[in-house]
Amino acid sequence: MKSIQISCASIVAALVVITPLACEQSASTPAKTTTTSALPKDLFITQAPAGAVGVLQVRQSAKAGDHVTMIGRIGGSENPFVSNRAVFTMVDASVKTCLEMGDAHCPTPADYCCEDSTELAKSMASFNITDKSGKPLAISLAADGSLKPLMWIAVEGTLQPTDGGAFIVNADHIYKMPNDPLASKLK
Repeated sequence: MKSIQISCASIVAALVVITPLACEQSASTPAKTTTTSALPKDLFITQAPAGAVGVLQVRQSAKAGDHVTMIGRIGGSENPFVSNRAVFTMVDASVKTCLEMGDAHCPTPADYCCEDSTELAKSMASFNITDKSGKPLAISLAADGSLKPLMWIAVEGTLQPTDGGAFIVNADHIYKMPNDPLASKLK
C-alpha cells in the first residue's frame, strides 16, 4: 500500500513539474499556419506562359507525361480547393459561369451550376502542387487568398497518368491573368 502511495505521489509530482514546462513550450512555439511559405518560390510567375490553350483542347490531345500549358478559371465545384492539400480544379474558359450569363443571384457561381454536369466534367482539370516525391503539399491554396474561385489563370505542368479518365496535372507554374473581366464580381 505504501508503494502505491509513493507511486501516486511520484506521478503527481511529475505532472506538477512537467505541466508548466509543456505550457511554456507551447506558448513559445509559433502556431502552424497554412500559408504560401511552403509553396515553391517559383510557383507564381509574372510572365504569361507561352502557348497556353484551353482545358478542352489539352484534354483532346495530351497524354500522360506531356508538359502542358492551360488557361481557364478556378472552379467546377462550390469549393474548388481541397482542404489542407495544394490541389484545385480549373474549368475551360469557354464554359460560362452564372455570373457571365447574367445570373447575379447565384450564391456559388464557381460550381458552374448553370451547366450540364456531364459536359462540365469534360471541361475540367485538376491541379496538384507537389513535393519532391510527387505527393500534393499538405497546405491550403485558398488560405491566404492568393488564389480565389473563378480567378482566371494559366497553369504549366505535367499531365499525370491516371485510371478512370481523371485529368490531373502536377503544376509547375501559375500565372494570374491580368484584366480579368469577372474580377470586379469576384468575392
